[in-house]
Amino acid sequence: MLKLVKVSEKYLPAVVKVLGEYKKDPSPYMVADIKSLIEAVDQNKALEWIQKMQNEEKGINLKPGYVSATSYWLMEGEEYIGSFQLRHSLTENLLKIGGHIAYIIRPSKRRQGYASAGLRLCLQEAKKRGIDRALITCNTKNEASFAVITKAMNKFGGEILPDIKIDDGFEHRVWVNTTTKSS
Repeated sequence: MLKLVKVSEKYLPAVVKVLGEYKKDPSPYMVADIKSLIEAVDQNKALEWIQKMQNEEKGINLKPGYVSATSYWLMEGEEYIGSFQLRHSLTENLLKIGGHIAYIIRPSKRRQGYASAGLRLCLQEAKKRGIDRALITCNTKNEASFAVITKAMNKFGGEILPDIKIDDGFEHRVWVNTTTKSS
């Protein structure tokens, strides 16, 4: 059964087991949490990383300009599938790039519906936090992610915003309601 679990020591071995997939992944769309976890594991500081993520959820020791966020691992039984982060609020910068939800699916599990299923679960978590609509962004070159996001928008309702220029590219931005249209 597919489930989102908060980042914890309990599931760490399953995640560490597949981090090599991310290290070999040529995709330029790596989320910051995975990059920082890989570094922490390589430096034998994974438990400190978990504590940092748990503190972020509580708003403890946030860097300037950062917001509290809950980090999740998408699990199928005891197997790690991907990572999701739900930011509890938005800054002006997050309104442009980042939004409420960031996610990544491990390379061997991509294009199997896991991103869509995980995003639905993350939208449910957003609703529990009182977020009526979640902003989700992705690089305009990341067609797979945009397809996942617009699929969720079509199911739950929402709005595609105009693309925004960032650095040397453009970012898609989509508001997705946290309740299905039929609810």
